[in-house]
Amino acid sequence: SKKEAIMTEKIKMGSGVLGAVLALIIMIAALVPADVFASENVPVTIDIPLTYIVNGNAGSAGGDTFVLKPEDPASPMPEDAGDGAKSITIKDEGNYSFGYITYETPGEYWYTVTRELTKKKGVTKDGSTFRVKVIALNDGHGYVLAYKDGGDEKSELVYTDQVAPKTGESNAVKYAGIAF
Repeated sequence: SKKEAIMTEKIKMGSGVLGAVLALIIMIAALVPADVFASENVPVTIDIPLTYIVNGNAGSAGGDTFVLKPEDPASPMPEDAGDGAKSITIKDEGNYSFGYITYETPGEYWYTVTRELTKKKGVTKDGSTFRVKVIALNDGHGYVLAYKDGGDEKSELVYTDQVAPKTGESNAVKYAGIAF
């Protein structure tokens, strides 16, 4: 019938357009690199910094060990960490690091930083405990936030010791011979 012939012709034309569109989509997909569509995570490498400051005679302080421990034993740690902790011994003022940590999976990771205090005459040591939160994102970026002594206010991971002046000395800052 004439009606069937028209319908058959429309289907053939539709199939031709549809086929052409599908072929075009397949050709474009073949040209685009596969990783454009991948939703894989990009590893994040983070360094947890620690600063040590001495107010007074810096040569009188130092020599303590600072320990980084994960709150979850499955959390990533620096490559050379042993027994579930990473320790560094600090002798002088300055900026230090526990070493680089690589995060393969995005998320929040919590650590605790403590100080193994030694006693030194005339030195008041900062025995603060810090909770450190690492946020690893899936785009290769991450952030380190520190919270001192159980507080909820963000802080820098800084330990500050006070060295008492020897008899006859002062810790005051001198400018042109005048103490401030």
